[in-house]
Amino acid sequence: MLDAAVERVKAEGLLLDYANIELEDLIRAAGVPRSTVFRIWPDRAAFVADLVRALFEADPGFDTGFDGETLQLVERALAESSDAANTPAGRQAALREVLRVAVAHNMASVEGTVAWRVYRTISAALSSGDAVPGGEDIRAQLAEIVGRYLDRMAEVYRGLNAAFGLRMRAGLTEHDLAVAVMAMIDGMSDHRRINPAMVEAPRPLVLGAEGPQEWHLAAAAVYGIYTAFTVSVDSSLD
Repeated sequence: MLDAAVERVKAEGLLLDYANIELEDLIRAAGVPRSTVFRIWPDRAAFVADLVRALFEADPGFDTGFDGETLQLVERALAESSDAANTPAGRQAALREVLRVAVAHNMASVEGTVAWRVYRTISAALSSGDAVPGGEDIRAQLAEIVGRYLDRMAEVYRGLNAAFGLRMRAGLTEHDLAVAVMAMIDGMSDHRRINPAMVEAPRPLVLGAEGPQEWHLAAAAVYGIYTAFTVSVDSSLD
């Protein structure tokens, strides 16, 4: 049943009211005993709760925070910047390069995943005010799943901070940074669907001694958040 539903969501997406996830229809598609299905899942809300978890856990990038190709881009940028990262200015330049190449790629990659599309659909359904099957249970489950993702991203940021000689500004944590970046990406993603050119058009920016470079708007925004949330370990400023 879950396999059949996952394939359907991959093909059709998840509708706001879960109208394409009907148990009787899935029973026919999966070719499984009806009595067994209703013994495991007494109603559609119970089934959708298990389906949501299955959709997220089937995403290979969910537990790492970044997809595999983005992680490779980060590692390559770190390796290429290792010689320059011996001074505060060099470390900032290296951080800019990592974010410049990684954020835009990861945003495009993640938006194409089933897990991200399900997350956005359920978020929209819960915020719409309409009755959603299993609403409060689904909300709790989504909060737990997103919490796991934010924990993974906080670990990524701890690693970047260590690599670039940064620490969190007093009163803030890596988890706060992960929440702020995710909220910005959520909003940027909404605008991207409405007006792709507004978000996707590269911006020629000068953000450091390396001179003008093309930046994706989301990458520039993440860099702004990152620099506002962190300070150099050599700095006494908070």
